[in-house]
Amino acid sequence: MGTATIQVRVLAVAGTRVWVAASGTLCVPTLRTMHYSLCARIVDERTQFYLDLNQVRRDDALSPAELPRLLPDGRRLRFHIVGAEPATAAALKADARCRAYPDVASAWENWSGQP
Repeated sequence: MGTATIQVRVLAVAGTRVWVAASGTLCVPTLRTMHYSLCARIVDERTQFYLDLNQVRRDDALSPAELPRLLPDGRRLRFHIVGAEPATAAALKADARCRAYPDVASAWENWSGQP
């Protein structure tokens, strides 16, 4: 059995928005790593996070009920979940701050339409 890894990188920043893409395996240790990575990117002017999860696979040992721990606290924050597996998207959409997009094109349309 190999070590699970996750890579988180910023692809774009514009105004209040940050587009973050992740790749790898989401499990208990990498969930914590990704959470802290998102927390580090929160500043006063950055309140909308587009989380591109197209290249993320959730480990079966990580229950969907644990997924909301991925998101940093903050009522002013909004999370746009892009391309997540259905169970992952459903678990994150339970948080009122989240909106899910099935693909990059639909998320990009929303991103582009904002000032």
